[in-house]
Amino acid sequence: MKNYLPQRTITRLILIGVISTVLILPVGAFARTSSILVRLPGGNTGQLKTHSGLVELQSLIEAFDLRSSMDVLGERLDLVGSGGSCRLLLESPLVLSRGLFTVMSGPLVDLGGRLAMPADFLTKALPALTGRSSLLDAQVLTVGEAGSGNFKGQSPEDLPRFASFIRRDQYVPEEILKEPKGLSVVVLDPGHGGRSPGARGNTGTIEKDLVLSVAENLKTRLEEGLGIKVVLTRTADYYVGLKERTAIANNNRADLFLSIHANATFRRDIDGYETYYLSLKSTDSRARSYAEEENKALGVKGGKDDQALLEAILWDMAQTAYIQESSELASMVQKRLVGELRGRDRGVRQAPLAVLMGARMPAALAEIGYISNPEQEVRLNRKSHQDQIAAALYMAIEDYHRALLRGEIQRGPR
Repeated sequence: MKNYLPQRTITRLILIGVISTVLILPVGAFARTSSILVRLPGGNTGQLKTHSGLVELQSLIEAFDLRSSMDVLGERLDLVGSGGSCRLLLESPLVLSRGLFTVMSGPLVDLGGRLAMPADFLTKALPALTGRSSLLDAQVLTVGEAGSGNFKGQSPEDLPRFASFIRRDQYVPEEILKEPKGLSVVVLDPGHGGRSPGARGNTGTIEKDLVLSVAENLKTRLEEGLGIKVVLTRTADYYVGLKERTAIANNNRADLFLSIHANATFRRDIDGYETYYLSLKSTDSRARSYAEEENKALGVKGGKDDQALLEAILWDMAQTAYIQESSELASMVQKRLVGELRGRDRGVRQAPLAVLMGARMPAALAEIGYISNPEQEVRLNRKSHQDQIAAALYMAIEDYHRALLRGEIQRGPR
């Protein structure tokens, strides 16, 4: 005996089956897939895959022979091409290159394991990688001759405030009244932070906490004493990447960049103060060793794998235009640290410090003491001593500010 289902029931089951199939399909199954034709100099062509208007990263890498790397957390993507480099943040529309930011029409997104970005990346940021102009017309990308590329950076006032390394509570885009020749904006960089603790003392003092406390103290003094705007590269215990530190200074049009660190060595009897400014070559073996250790803490080991990264950071040796000013700034900082704190003078040195590379203003790095020295570690933990350090650094920056106003320091290009 056969059992027949009513026609209405059969129709209902078919509909349920269709709906169920649709529901279990991948999210991007019905995304509109197409391509962009790439016209290269010399008549060569290529193709970029797109999904619902987003350009697939892998096709971009293949078309322009780019190198890529993702950080261990899968949040930051670095791209390096023949013309330079750029960095993108997952779920953010910001692109960082050559010490400047630009804003895409949408964020970098993960389409089921495939990264993709808005098409305006091709005209705003791709030129920074290829060193060639890019014109997008409909579904055709025309690439210009070598040397014609131009990264379309944004002015600070036009930047949104949701980059992971620009805090909402510290980003200040409004115009600031400027004295004719003095300092208007200073960026202070508390070294390390987050997963990079820095040096650690015998009794548990951690460099990243110490230097943040001093930087906050100094920020207050500068704003109240000189009436200038001060921006911190970090305001709490979180990690700020290598390129972002000077990029924050560049995008805030800072007149001065000061990175604050604490020193350490295996010899517990060594103490004192020293100040650094940038050079491709180290002053001596100690400066070279110091630079290697500091750069490693920021993820730059100095081997062959990092050579392209360092070359990209030094894309135009931006800091070389300010070497003389940086030297004078470092000398003033060192003089005040030694004189006000009455510690051992370990000198002003030059070193290839990655944290200073790319800064478009005078830049220096101050070592405010040796955590590895038991006696100095005790002093560094005292609020009164931290006040003295902040006061000494304030005096140094004030000295530099006054020298600018008197015309005693010749400014580099602005």
